[in-house]
Formats: sequence, structure tokens, C-alpha cells
Amino acid sequence: MLGREKIECGNALFVDVDYPQLTEKKIELILATPQLHGLLRDVETSANSETVQLRSDCYLAVGCDLKNLEELESALSKELELAKCVFLLTAEVSVTYMDVQAADALISWAARFGDVRFCLLEQYIPNGADHPFAKTMINHFKKLQTPLQSIHRYPNLVDQRRRFLSAGWSFVTARNLWDLWNDDAFLTAEQRTRLNAVEPFDEWEEFALFACHYFLLLAVNCPASVARISQLGGSMEADVELSDESNALPRTFSNFSPDLQWKHLVQAPTQRRYGAISHASYQVLAHHGGLGAQRRLQSTDVYALAKQSLSVDQHDASPPSVAIDARMCHTITELGCSGSLLVGGRASPDHALADCWLRSGTKWDRVNDLPTALYRHCAVCVGARGESLGVLVFGGRSDRGIVMNDWLLWKDSVGWSRLDCLEATPEPRFGAAMVAISSTAGILLGGLSGDGAILSELWQWSIENFATNPRIIVENQSHQVQAFPLLSHVMCRFGARMEWSQSGLLLVGGISGRMLLQDCYDVLGLIPDRIENRQNKFMLQPFLTKDPSSNERRHLLVGHSTAPHTDGIVTVGGGAVCFSFGTYWNTGIWSLDSISPSLLPTWELLEQPKRPSLLEPKGPPRKAGSKEGSLGNSLSSPTTVSTKRIKNPIDFEHIVRMSQPAMLQGLDVGPCVKKWTWDYLKNTVNSERQVVVHEAATQHMNFQDKNFKYSTKPFGVFLDDINSGARQYLRSLASEKPADKPTEFAVDYPEIAPDFQLPEELQTVKEHAHSSVLRISGPVTIWLHYDVMANVLCQVRGTKRLLLYPPSGVLYLGIPPGASSSTFSVFDDDRSSDELVTRAHPQEAVLHPGDVLFIPPLWAHTASPTEGTSVAVNVFFRNLERGYAAGRDVYGNRDLQAYEKGRKDVEKIAKAFDGLPPDMGRFYMERLAEELRAKALQKDIG
Repeated sequence: MLGREKIECGNALFVDVDYPQLTEKKIELILATPQLHGLLRDVETSANSETVQLRSDCYLAVGCDLKNLEELESALSKELELAKCVFLLTAEVSVTYMDVQAADALISWAARFGDVRFCLLEQYIPNGADHPFAKTMINHFKKLQTPLQSIHRYPNLVDQRRRFLSAGWSFVTARNLWDLWNDDAFLTAEQRTRLNAVEPFDEWEEFALFACHYFLLLAVNCPASVARISQLGGSMEADVELSDESNALPRTFSNFSPDLQWKHLVQAPTQRRYGAISHASYQVLAHHGGLGAQRRLQSTDVYALAKQSLSVDQHDASPPSVAIDARMCHTITELGCSGSLLVGGRASPDHALADCWLRSGTKWDRVNDLPTALYRHCAVCVGARGESLGVLVFGGRSDRGIVMNDWLLWKDSVGWSRLDCLEATPEPRFGAAMVAISSTAGILLGGLSGDGAILSELWQWSIENFATNPRIIVENQSHQVQAFPLLSHVMCRFGARMEWSQSGLLLVGGISGRMLLQDCYDVLGLIPDRIENRQNKFMLQPFLTKDPSSNERRHLLVGHSTAPHTDGIVTVGGGAVCFSFGTYWNTGIWSLDSISPSLLPTWELLEQPKRPSLLEPKGPPRKAGSKEGSLGNSLSSPTTVSTKRIKNPIDFEHIVRMSQPAMLQGLDVGPCVKKWTWDYLKNTVNSERQVVVHEAATQHMNFQDKNFKYSTKPFGVFLDDINSGARQYLRSLASEKPADKPTEFAVDYPEIAPDFQLPEELQTVKEHAHSSVLRISGPVTIWLHYDVMANVLCQVRGTKRLLLYPPSGVLYLGIPPGASSSTFSVFDDDRSSDELVTRAHPQEAVLHPGDVLFIPPLWAHTASPTEGTSVAVNVFFRNLERGYAAGRDVYGNRDLQAYEKGRKDVEKIAKAFDGLPPDMGRFYMERLAEELRAKALQKDIG
């Protein structure tokens, strides 16, 4: 602070009070560090026996045990005129380590100064010492032999406030850190958003648990300061109702109170949180994926009712194949007899997954990918039973922390579609709770906004014309909860689960917006009462379940999964990293039921099947509407690239961060769209100019087979040839040193360059441009390839069809190691490569004059004119700050430096096994390959 705020600190004296031995070490560090010593003037040190061990113009180092208040006051009186000073006393996680009596004496002593403020930051236990986080925290400090002393005498905020008031302070306010985080007056949305800029972040529940166990207290004894703080809304009185963590039943709650009890059913073999449950029948339950003790998991724990003669692969909740990559924060939605749909999830927080898998019987087939990769989204089954069912998905996070508010509907017959949202639209959110109340209507509750604040909102949704042309109507019903602070606090959560039970709708666990949820609110009941004469409109009547605390072991209801069970529900997995104090795991399956525990059915773990090698190829995807396992030509039917209308450069930067192809409509690329006729090009560009073109023998060029040749001819002759149907293609090169320099359209074709312009909305393309390429093509298809740099393809003349494949499908596209071009011709009538290519889930775009297509890095693509000829300008730009290979890169497709180096390392590893028997060499190389694949898909949590 002395370094950053010199002017503000001009009249301030910083007094550092600590144990004498620690003060001595601090002084040694200050004197040995120029950056610290340089902040001080007129430095004097004293003998270690003296209380004040270092003096300077703005800093005093005082070595004194805070139990010795007489010594402390005597030392300060010699240095300062205490009666004339204004004091700000700060204690950051220090007073709590003192004996409680000595700490109380310190607080009372400090209150005697005339103009004084006391700011205290330390731990507390708002939900008792047996709360899993509190228990882990307390045990941690006990092991360190530095137990937390005051938390047992003053466990909550009301106690802490009374502590200071009884010590003589005239005004006291205290709030926990999670409450302050969610308060826009304390932290702006922009400040909260910066958290994700530091590093990709998704440990929100753990952050909230930590912040709910630390509080910031301000005590004041100066009348003028009390009046000023009170005017700013700093009074504690408004917070007492929530911070007291009262168990009193609010007037807004229903009197219905079922007697629900926790019962441990079976131990889990695997610790996992943020997994997903497949629960196709009452007999079997499968808990898939999630985060384990060390990494994200591919495995599945399968449980069955005891005495059921089932093997793990003989039931309708069979585990997803090992071919499904490890993931967490995904969903599995039951579709009745139609199976289950697994949707999205994530590897690391900045690596969302788009793949979706449909279980039919005991088989899992990959189906249409999400239009945008998602995790922490909501998913529910919609549609009438006995008819075609679908899955409705809302919100979630995508790559790079982007938060979504799309409504997506999946049907087996059509795949994914975005629903038009009528009336209001909820703001983007993730981690909300959503449930269907009828076949095509439901509620959306809570969630976390893009800036990391809990949303105290309740929305009702309904789908119109589900069978033919579905669209969604959403109505904001937040007034039902916002009128009552306690109701808003306990209902609107992040990371909660909602399940139907015989007792009603149960809201289970999660994190609330201001304070830690109390035991009695951990599981909250909701009764949706239909509003008279209004279809699909409900009022929610909350009710308390009788305190469902367990005598065996208390739950930490975050990262858990839920499913219906007899009269109640079951919870599986869950837990959290409790800051640096340790990790708390829930154990196995627990039921929450009104049935007597002795009458509950018994569950047992089924033996897992042998795990196949990760090197085995993954199962091919199944197109929406096709029969299980079918692989016909229909498999290659791609999804359509999403269309975006951007208004400013920020909109485009958002699209670049999403790293998904996008058709950009409504942009102005200049008069070239109307002017570039063949006659205009021949007459404006020097028709005798020599250009290098590709001449192909067949319709489909293949870079690996080199089924074309390079020819040099006059520009005018080339235009005449392609007009006559010649299979030729021009990719412009630099007019000078083409082997060394990337082409720049404005320099290489100055005669027509003024006709083309990059729209202002694409400012980032201009600022980071690598090259700009003129492409003119006859009736010939360019080979399938990927570019390492991002690019925009601006169509000027003719119509062109492109197929694009996401980076996740690179292993299926026939691209040899070290190359960027495929051996496949996906436009070829020979469909022999379908079975591989269709696993990559292509997207399709058809470009018309004036259209602009954004192609993200590493998205393999191929293009074919649909009207014989095509003219386009293609601009490549750098979207990474570092990582590109050093040296020459004329075409913008040289692989990243790390990959080039990695290939050399692979050669060294392979040579290290020379001389071994082949089976032994392959054994270890396959193990290394599996390890490398695991590193690519799931980073260890450290």
C-alpha cells in the first residue's frame, strides 16, 4: 500500500504488531529487500529486548504478545499522542488463534480509543462444527497445532456482533465473504468477471464454501463515522434474519412437512463428484464420469437392487462405452423406453465438450453434436410418454468461460434445433436447476450469471407446437421469491438438483446466494400449484422437509447426483475440496425417504466389465432418426453452421473465442460483389499477368495423391478456361518472393483491391492479419485440410459449399502425421470413407455472394463450387498471442511449435525401444500412447 498509494498514505503511520521473534524475522527481511527498504526513510532499529524494534517515517515494527496489553499501550504511548490519533485496527485471521479471554480483552481494550475502527477478517462456522467444510477446516488447524479458538464461543455473525457490542463498540457490521462477493455495491460485475481472466475457473461451489466460512467485520466507535457508515447502508440490522441462520418456519412456507430420513444404502468403489446418473429402471442405477480423487473419470459405477440376477452389461442402464471421453458436469436424461441421452460436459474449464450419446437398450451410439459445446447446462425430458420424446437444454458454459442462454431441443428424428424464445429471455446462466412440471412445461430456478453472482430468479417455460414447429414461451416469475429475502435465499441456488418424489418436488443441495444453507434448507420441498384457468402456469408452495440430518455422516450436497427412489430420492457422490484444508467426499448411495430405513430395498454394486484399451477405435455416430448401429450414407448428413449477425468488433471477438464456425450475415465487403464480373476482372487486372494455377484431372483434388499439376499461364487465359468448364483453381501468391512471403491481396492485386473491404466489425482480423488470399475456382473441389490460423472466407462471386470438421475429429479424417491435408475426398461419390469421416460430425455452410464465413483454427474443411465457378477473398489472422512455429509460414497452416517439437520427441521415444522384442516394445508404447491421450483429455487437478 505504501508503494501503490503514496499520496493517500502521506499522513499515515503503519504499526505492525506481532510476536517478538516474528517481528525480528520481518525486520531482517525488510532490511534485506531493496523494494521494501526503499519505501522507508529515517530507519532506526533497536535491540531485540525493546518492544519497538524498528522505527521509520511511516512504519513501526512492534514485537509484543497481544496478551500483554499494558506493554503494548506503554510502547505506543512513547511513540504517539494516542488521544489525537485516528485508528484503523486490522486483524486478518489472527485473533481467532488467541485464547478467547485474551482476544475479548484485546477487543475491549481497542474500544477505549476515541476515534477508532476495527476491521476483522477470520473464520466462523455458520452451520455448526459438524458441517463438512467446518469439520475439515477445524481438523486441519488442529493438526497444525494452531486450533481455532473463538469459533466455538462465537460461531455465527450475530454472536460476533454481540461480542463487539458488549465490549464497548457503538456500531458493528459483519458479513461473510460470499455475501460481499454477490453484492454489486462491494464488487462490480466487471471486477467479478476478472476472476476468469486470471485462469479458467470452475470451482464455484468450493469458492462459495470457503467464502461462507470467512467473514469481514467492521466495528466503529466514532459517532461521526457511525453516522456516515449508516447512511451508506452498512447497518447489520437488515442482515440479522439471514445471518442468524434461524430455523424458524417462514410464513411463506407450506405447513406440509414430510418425515424424510437419510439412509446409507451401499458404499461406492470410486470417489466421484460432478458425475451424471443413468436410471432407466427402478432396478438399476449407473453413476458415470465426474471428477475423481486425481482426475476426470471415464468409468461408471453400476448398482442394482439386491437379488437381481443381472450382469453389468445386461440391463437398460448399462455404462457408457469407454470410447466416451472422460468428462464432468455433463447430463444424462432418461427418455423412457427410448433410452437415455448423454449431453456435453467438460474436460478442463476451458475445454467444453459438444458430443452427445444415445443409449438404446444396452448400446450407446454417438448422435448429433451440440451446436455449441456446453457444461453445467440444464437438461430435461419433454414430450408426451408413448410419443416422440425430446431433451430440452438451457444455458451452461462453453469454452473460455462464455455463458449461454440458448434453448436447445433434441429429437431423435431431427437432432438439435435452437428454439425461438417468445416474450422474455432469461439472461445467460449456468448451474441452474430445471425440471418439467408437465410434458411440455416446467420451471427454471437460480443459477450463476456470467459474472459469478447467484441469480435470484424463477422462470416458467412451456413449449408450443412440440410435434411440428416447436418454440418456447418463457415468463419471469421471480416475484414469487424476491418478495421474501429468506425465500429467495433458500430457493435460488447454484449447483442444486431438482427431483420428483412422492412428497412433491425436492430441491436438493447446491449453493445459495448470501449465506450457507442450513440443515433444514439443504433439501427444500416445492409444490407446484396450477393457477386456476391458466394452462402451464404454476405458483410454487415451498415446504420444509423435517431435518434430514444423518446420524451416520453428514452430507456435503455439492457435486452430487440425484435420482428418484421409492417414496423419495437417492443421492450419489459429491463432495468438495475445502480450500487448503483437505477434500471431503460423500460415500456411496444415500436415500432420502419417508419409508422406514429397515424397509428400504438393499442395493449392491455390480462387477464392472473389463476395460478395453483407449487405443481401440470409438464407435461411429448415429444420425438422428436412424436405427441403432446403422451406418448408411445418411450418416454423413452434416449439421448447418450457425448464422450470426454481429453489430460491432466485440461481437466478433466473442465468436472467435467460442471457436465454432459461424456464418456472418449483414456485413458489407464492398462493391466487389457487384463489380467483379468476368469482363471486369479481365479488363482491370492485367490479363497477361502470369499466374500459377492448379490443373486437376478429376473433379476432386487430393493434395496427398497430387492428382493435379501446377501450370503457369496468363490471368486472362485462366479466366477463359474456367468459364469453359476447366477444372482449374487459383490461390494467389505474393507477387514478389512467393516462396518466402505470405500473399497480401491489396499489394498483389492493387487494381481491384479497392473494391474489397473488410467490414469494421472484423477489426480484430485487420489488426492481426497474416495474409489475404484471392481464390478463383472452376468446377473443382479443394482437398480436405486444416489451417492453424483462424480465417474469414468472404464470398464475392458464385456459390460455394463447404464441409467443416471439428478438431476433435482429426483422427478420423485421414490426415497423416505431420501433414495438414487429408487423404480422403469427402465430396467424392465413392463413400468408402464414410464410416470414419462421419465420426467427426461435419458442419455444412453454403456461401452466396456477400456472405462471410468464420473458420476457427484446426477446423478441417473442404470446398466445392455449386455453380461451376467461384471467387472469394480469404483473410487469415493470428488469434494466439504465442505458440506459432518460428520461421517461415507462407500459407498459415504450419503446425504449432509444440507439435513440431513433440513429433521429434516421439521419434526419440520410439528409437528408445529398438532392440527389444516387438511385443514388449508395443506393450510399453501403447501404455505411453494411452498416457498421452489421457493427458490430452484430462488434466490432473492440482
